Amino acid sequence: MNPLAVLSAIVGVAIFPGAAYTGLVAALVAIGGRIPAGLRPAQLDELMVAVGVSAACGLLAFPGSPLFGLPTGVSLVVFVTALAAGIAWGSVERWPWQRLAAAAAAVAPLLGLASVAMTLDLGTIAAAGGSVGAARPWAVVAALMALPALVRPFDPHTARLGRAALVAAIGLACFSLAGFAPLAGFSAPAVAGLGALAVLAYAGLIGVGRRLVVVAGPALGLLALVPAAISLAVALH
Repeated sequence: MNPLAVLSAIVGVAIFPGAAYTGLVAALVAIGGRIPAGLRPAQLDELMVAVGVSAACGLLAFPGSPLFGLPTGVSLVVFVTALAAGIAWGSVERWPWQRLAAAAAAVAPLLGLASVAMTLDLGTIAAAGGSVGAARPWAVVAALMALPALVRPFDPHTARLGRAALVAAIGLACFSLAGFAPLAGFSAPAVAGLGALAVLAYAGLIGVGRRLVVVAGPALGLLALVPAAISLAVALH
């Protein structure tokens, strides 16, 4: 890998759309989403989760991302693995079957898109048309519906920083899948602003409906199986 490629990778992971940018969005999410503080100070592992998940957003399919100048592309598996590790490590140990169903609803459509597109490259999946393009919005809806059950943003038993970072990361992933193709001609600052606004709007929505989200979160995770199934059916048709 040449020095310019190394520099592009560092900028993508550390600054935009990675740790610095996602950290700023996470701070906005914590405020706009009314995410409560934890019952205890953040632990080192929770801080590591927040930083790691934020850095993983450097792998997202964002127009203007320096990583998309690299010939190797960006793997869906790497990003999903980073999120899964963050959710598992940054959560208290409660994984009832409803939460597992929400995880399946969030991940299965992405694997279906990758299967039909015949690639694990996030940029190709986000830009593909045909059945992949038609199935992508349903995959995004499934992930957003499953998020409260997966992350449990209002659970004070874990650090607010980690929960906000996970909401921001999943929100930005959904934005990138939905917006990569239509925003391809936009400048990186414009995309960064639109992405932050979209995630903040989602966080504000769940913040306004906080009590309902806390009570109905597991049910939303189960309902996410519906758009997930539609996404798979459209993609594999």
